[in-house]
Amino acid sequence: MGSYNFLDTDTIIESVTNATITEIFAQEGEDTFRDIESQVLDSVHAHVRCVVSTGGGIVKKLSNWAKLQSGVVIWIDVPPSVIYNRIKDKDDRPLLQNDNPLETLEKLLEERKPRYSQADVRIEVNDESMSIEDVASKVVQDLHNFIDENPPAWKIAKAKAQAEGLDWV
Repeated sequence: MGSYNFLDTDTIIESVTNATITEIFAQEGEDTFRDIESQVLDSVHAHVRCVVSTGGGIVKKLSNWAKLQSGVVIWIDVPPSVIYNRIKDKDDRPLLQNDNPLETLEKLLEERKPRYSQADVRIEVNDESMSIEDVASKVVQDLHNFIDENPPAWKIAKAKAQAEGLDWV
């Protein structure tokens, strides 16, 4: 697949605001965070040969979802219980700082699932023992398969032209 740049919207947000995501939520609220997140997505979504990692809540705004669809969208589908077990000892998830974070995760997934389910590629991570490397390998494999099964329009036109005996430059 060649080389791609990697951009993480949360990392960019923390860099440009000089604040952590948790601090932004605490001082400015979720709506302000989502506005900043949208501005960051505006600045990165048109990049080519780039992987853009986002937080799950980016799909709350329809305009963000539309921008994401200018590329290939990959949903890493992890059950709330697995997410909870991975992050339960961390305090950097502002939406989960409550009495029942697992219930919150389940609710967030249900709210976001209609958009998530429209992703081009879905990677199911049902096994808690699946490592980051395993997930990354699965993403690359499934992305290759998606591209092979959904070639760009020019490749289809080229194949058709060649099948008809036309010279393709």
